[in-house]
Amino acid sequence: MLRFSSTALTQLPTDALIVDVDCVGGEPTAALRRCSAAFSDVADAYERHFNAGDLRPGELLVLPPTPDRSATVFLAPSRVHPQGELRAEDFKRLAKTILEETLRRGFHSLAWLPFHVGRGLDETEIRRQLLYSFARSPELELIYLSENCDSDPVGRVSIFTDGGAEKEGGKGGYGVVLRFGDHHKEISCGFQQTTVERMELMAAVVGLEALKRPCRVRLHSDSRYVVDTVNTGLLFRHASRQWKGKKSRSMDLWERFLDQYLKHDVEVIWIKGHSGIEDNDRCDQLAGEARQAISLAIDEGFRSKQAKRKSKPASQAAPATPVNSSPPNPTTPGPATTNVTAPANVMSGGKPKKAGDPCRACGHALEKRIPKKHKANAAYHFAWYLYCTHCKRFYHVEEAKVDVAESYKTR
Repeated sequence: MLRFSSTALTQLPTDALIVDVDCVGGEPTAALRRCSAAFSDVADAYERHFNAGDLRPGELLVLPPTPDRSATVFLAPSRVHPQGELRAEDFKRLAKTILEETLRRGFHSLAWLPFHVGRGLDETEIRRQLLYSFARSPELELIYLSENCDSDPVGRVSIFTDGGAEKEGGKGGYGVVLRFGDHHKEISCGFQQTTVERMELMAAVVGLEALKRPCRVRLHSDSRYVVDTVNTGLLFRHASRQWKGKKSRSMDLWERFLDQYLKHDVEVIWIKGHSGIEDNDRCDQLAGEARQAISLAIDEGFRSKQAKRKSKPASQAAPATPVNSSPPNPTTPGPATTNVTAPANVMSGGKPKKAGDPCRACGHALEKRIPKKHKANAAYHFAWYLYCTHCKRFYHVEEAKVDVAESYKTR
């Protein structure tokens, strides 16, 4: 999990602190100067080890805790010269070494001072590589102390978002409210066909894309889908694998979100919807008005996904089950067929909610089943589902949804 902090180094609750240093020129980097201002022993240790020739690119130098400094300090030589190029492969190797050392020592939190940005990787790419390196260890708290974290917290941009859709694949819209000091901006848009998840996520994306320069941001959303995907590290794990095996219809939006997330210092916060929070209620109103607009936009990401589904070969499509099939021809030998009458809610598209409800495809009564296992590191899972023994379809029910983060809190 990644978070941004404005806490002073002397008061920062962390097990370890990563400091970028030069191993040839002997010049203190910005990270070293910032650390030395809080802990004088770090600068002395750096000078002593530099003179002894102990600093080598890619090799960590560990400074154990002292009575005045509870955190272990990792001096991380990332380049040969202060103005040298920071290459992606070197940074990946260094990040891997830091992760291995952190896990070996049993640390739970790790603070990272920004590396010198010169030639080679820029700040955004450094953050990306950092998140990808730590994506497989979501239990670690990664605290990023960016350059603008020492600024006044009042200078944060507050973004409230909300989105909704009438039904799966129906009309939808989103609303966004941005606040910075006395400045206020509202954004909304409606779409012909989309989903609730895409509208919730698109609201967050559009809100971040509206910022004209890197900012400190508090992004508020009442969508567990958006908040948990980010705060549990699931987004970074999928991105680190180049989205392999990810079948989300919102992958295009998650890529846009990640690009913006890496540009800004974003804190994603969950809020309860319809709970009297003024800006959240306003977003809900904007989203509703956008859905009812006369001219609605086209959600290209949703449409392209639907087109891919329709273009599947017939061999991959699910076999159609006839409803109200005609009686057999008495002159033609063969087994008798039974007429299956589909209930009204099957034809109208009502989603089953409990055992015994008819299947939307064939009308047979559904059974309640318990899954044998759940997907690892998922933000949520379903405690049970409904299954049709006739056409082999299954249905997830909202009331069976279990939020992983909430279940941990109640333990």
